[in-house]
Amino acid sequence: MNASSKDPRRLLVVGATGRLGAAIAKALVQRGDHVALTARSGPRLEALADELGASGERPTTVCADLRERGAPEHIAREVLATGRLDGVVLACGPFPRTPFDELTREDLEQTLLVHAIAPLLLVNALAEELERREASVVALIDAGVTRPYPNHVAYLTAKGALQTGLRALAVELAPKVRVNLLALGVVADPEADEDPLRMHRLAARSPLGRFGTPAEVVHATLALLDATWATGEIWGVGR
Repeated sequence: MNASSKDPRRLLVVGATGRLGAAIAKALVQRGDHVALTARSGPRLEALADELGASGERPTTVCADLRERGAPEHIAREVLATGRLDGVVLACGPFPRTPFDELTREDLEQTLLVHAIAPLLLVNALAEELERREASVVALIDAGVTRPYPNHVAYLTAKGALQTGLRALAVELAPKVRVNLLALGVVADPEADEDPLRMHRLAARSPLGRFGTPAEVVHATLALLDATWATGEIWGVGR
């Protein structure tokens, strides 16, 4: 199945309980797609599934911690046991602050596991089904990979590894599977930062003079999911 089909697709959202993951999952359901959800927090995952299933099919949920060995294979087995899969959205969300003078081996290892190693292994575990369905993979990465900012060495290192790995997979899985990335600038989160002056100062650094919104990330994600003539691309949004 490809993006031109009118039949509903079934997509896996990884990191579904994060702010962006949840927004993407909701948008997919609203446009008529079916979703499967995975995240680390069981209660939040079930609450989101209840919300999305209130007016239709309740999503499959797989509670898994990507830091645990075997998590990618577990997610793949559980999702495929309940039906087909037409695409994956990688929206892994942890954003650890790791100043360089406090950086530890554990910081790097744990962040690489969540943001790079586990997502790549998950796509690998799903590869046969993704090829059969001529599926699409879209990952949220960070514009900071090419324009670094301070105090997030582990996170930016991991996102850089994911970017390189997925672009390699775009070649490995072609021509059946499309693999694309969204390199995001700062997406506003008023609840996470209550200092309006700081927010204004940071936003002023953007050429557009403001931060992005979850709705704008959703719009770009759906566009890449549906893009039938693009693979290995990195779309910069909000830089």
